[in-house]
Amino acid sequence: MKLKNLYLCYLYEPIPQKELGETILKWKYKCEKRMNVQQDIGQLDVNSAGLIDFDKIKIRTDYDIDLNKQDGLSFELLKLDDDGYAIKPPLYRVSSKTKVGTTTTYSCEIYHGE
Repeated sequence: MKLKNLYLCYLYEPIPQKELGETILKWKYKCEKRMNVQQDIGQLDVNSAGLIDFDKIKIRTDYDIDLNKQDGLSFELLKLDDDGYAIKPPLYRVSSKTKVGTTTTYSCEIYHGE
């Protein structure tokens, strides 16, 4: 992959915590990586109303990174509190992880909250 096609991505890990008897997700900052981000749109991305769903992106990389299903991803560094948790949730959440040969493909969807 050419360096000009790589985007700087910030990775976050969801940490469930209980506050006042309710479980909420806090997002702990993990690291930043450069990855190939693409928006693959095809006939399968059309919903039942006939509209194309632009909420999905695919990220490809050739090296091993610590990114798992349900982790968060953002293209800008979010403000962190004193404990290293993001104040607001990241924009995307990893929905699937597929490895073919040396390339790992992550499918991500916009995170609309819990």
